[in-house]
Amino acid sequence: MAGFDVLRLVALAAIVAFHAGAPGSRYTAWRLPALTIISAALAAGRREPRPLAEQARRSAIRLLAPWAFWCAVYGAVDAAIYWRLGTSVVQELGPRVLVTGASVHLWYLPFAFVMILAVDAARRLTEGLPAAGTCALAATVALAALVAVALDGSYRDDAGTPWPQWLRAIPAVFLGLAVGTATRRGSGRGVALLATSTATACAAVAVGLGDDLAARYGMAMILVAAAASWRFDPPRWLTDAAGLAMGVYLIHMVVHRAIYFAFNRLPTPDLPPTAQALAVVALSFAAAWALSRTPLRRLV
Repeated sequence: MAGFDVLRLVALAAIVAFHAGAPGSRYTAWRLPALTIISAALAAGRREPRPLAEQARRSAIRLLAPWAFWCAVYGAVDAAIYWRLGTSVVQELGPRVLVTGASVHLWYLPFAFVMILAVDAARRLTEGLPAAGTCALAATVALAALVAVALDGSYRDDAGTPWPQWLRAIPAVFLGLAVGTATRRGSGRGVALLATSTATACAAVAVGLGDDLAARYGMAMILVAAAASWRFDPPRWLTDAAGLAMGVYLIHMVVHRAIYFAFNRLPTPDLPPTAQALAVVALSFAAAWALSRTPLRRLV
């Protein structure tokens, strides 16, 4: 869906800019929920679920193989930083590096692998329900998860990575299942109703519990519903850019570190945060595009 491609690219650029230290990131706090909801919705929106073994194999090739490769890349970068500065992300993570990876942002790929298998299993468990029932059940579970995560509160602290990140993203799995079910049945009105009711409930949770994660999800659902209703023939550049999305996410921390160290070693003023973020976004897309033209294209 072209609307999903647009929103996914905007959310991805917002995530990269946030990691690069761009100001104003609080205004794009919906970025991770929106990206995860879309990923789950695309998995749930396929006409037929694949056999579990085939889905696991495909997802491992698409997600875990690049994760392993980039763990090696970031491990080498981390070793160089440790040799130069005496700090190490891998050392800080300890055994959790086996789930996270050699850079904190890599947590998303193992999560996405589990998410896609969970969505596939959920589709099979709910195949006897009407679409409206599946959507209502999935949205209810998502809201219950949001309440539980808000009451627990441990997601607010990144200590214990990747578990806080997983907690933040779990409600999106169920919302994506609901959105994907509605879009698969061709119910634009159903997506709009789902988004309106979910956003209202998220606002109530945010106010009642004083938790801004629910507010992020409410905004994300409104944007996802708008993207689902935006249907057009995508231009070639949009299709190509959407195909680079995962590569940009994987490579952007290498680009960020390269830019940071380059400008800190030059006898020039450091880049302003906005300029640095724009440079990281642009160069990450350029690097992902370049790698996609090489034998490494399956790893980006």
